[in-house]
Amino acid sequence: MNAQPVQPTVCRLDGISKSFGDVKALSDVSLDVRKGEFLAIVGENGAGKSTAMSILFGLIEPDAGHVEIAGERRNLKSAREAINSGFGMVHQHFKLYPDLTVLENVLVGNEDANRFGVVPFKERRAAVAGLIKEFEFSLDLDRKVSELPVDARQQLEIVKMLYRGASVVILDEPTAVLTPQESLALYAMLRQLRDQGKSVVLITHKLGEVMDNSERVVVMRQGEVVAERFTGETNKTELAELMVGREIETVEKVSHVEPQSIVSLQSVSVENGPGKPSLDGVSFDVRAGEIFGVAGVTGNGQKELVNALVGLDRNTGGRILYDGEDISRFSVANRRRIGIGYMAEDRMALGLAGKGSVAENLISGREGQAEFSVSGFLRTGRIRQFARQLVQNFDIRTPSALQKVGNLSGGNQQKVIVARELSAEPKLLVVENPCWGVDVGAIAFIHRQILDLSAKGVAIVLISSDLEELFALSDRVGVMFEGRLEAIYDRGELDAFTVGAAMSGNLGDGA
Repeated sequence: MNAQPVQPTVCRLDGISKSFGDVKALSDVSLDVRKGEFLAIVGENGAGKSTAMSILFGLIEPDAGHVEIAGERRNLKSAREAINSGFGMVHQHFKLYPDLTVLENVLVGNEDANRFGVVPFKERRAAVAGLIKEFEFSLDLDRKVSELPVDARQQLEIVKMLYRGASVVILDEPTAVLTPQESLALYAMLRQLRDQGKSVVLITHKLGEVMDNSERVVVMRQGEVVAERFTGETNKTELAELMVGREIETVEKVSHVEPQSIVSLQSVSVENGPGKPSLDGVSFDVRAGEIFGVAGVTGNGQKELVNALVGLDRNTGGRILYDGEDISRFSVANRRRIGIGYMAEDRMALGLAGKGSVAENLISGREGQAEFSVSGFLRTGRIRQFARQLVQNFDIRTPSALQKVGNLSGGNQQKVIVARELSAEPKLLVVENPCWGVDVGAIAFIHRQILDLSAKGVAIVLISSDLEELFALSDRVGVMFEGRLEAIYDRGELDAFTVGAAMSGNLGDGA
């Protein structure tokens, strides 16, 4: 390893262990944060990264080990103690008061009067305004948080930290709901903080962002620190394999689009109440073998589009044609019967019955078929045989097909859904954020299954908040904004900044 300049340590986790019941979240974790550095902490869901940072921020007390700040052993018992010690944390789900203004959100909890018993609001307003100007944020001090776009809310969280004097800035998955342009602006600001001597700690699974912005990477797996690398001396492949502890399959896209249209949306609208429709005149076709990706910042009509396609919502305008037939009034069951499959993003709410067995979930919706029942009685032997075969084919890690599906890991739960939907041999498959909460190895497996399905002529609508995923798998990508289909791009036209501009309603303001 080449020699690298080592900055002084500002804080350290030393031998930290933490369990929640029988679950060992952290096991003898030690890591340090250095002055003026951009540190990334990577790992799969459940690797322990957020738990470690929550201990550093005083939200959780460790079972063993301790925190050191500036070489002094500390026992932080609250976020307030951590804030007073110079820590700031932006959580994946913002901690803001929607009915208060920007200024009120910054000052809440910091309203202490001066020695004359007066709260100097004018001075504090000027201080907050100064921070906003210094970092060129687009924040109006008097605007309510409920009126702010997502990127402005994140800016506000950062202003809160800086106003409270944070010298160590911790961010948990900060770009999960940002466009590419907003992500670039965020990282430019974070590098500016680092250049001012503050320490930036990034918790993320987006390895491209890690490589582009950090100087050092700590890799966690199953509650332990398994590796540490200087960013310039590693790559995404090595980091991904360290995260999962094995070699990862590479998946390459080959197009299999055929002329035949499987589904056609014609000016489809969905109204969930008075006012502007949630889905507003959306039109597109998906052909046999085509993967049609749908991009957009969460909340711009993607959910309503999914629900309209699979029958959970009725379209209030326009038509949905499937093999030339108008299915706008078809029930969910009827749509499944004619070959429309659905992989929901919320596995446990819509995709699976957590208390049911793996076998029961694998035949869900098909119990009445002759293969699995006769005269109203289930053919349990046939069901178990079928389930065992799918468990093997889709590499579902389970003690048996009779195991409750709720006891499986997130990745294996997702594999159950993939196995069920693909074994039903759909003609159209609606896939919604298929890789949320699964490990890097499972992502490659799921992507391979989606690509193999398209090679067999299945039409696929892929809704994802991950542009990398959409760009890797899609033949075309449509972009949703405020319920409308803002633009459609062919695979050769896909570019993060062009698509990002459409995601924010700024067509023509891309690269």
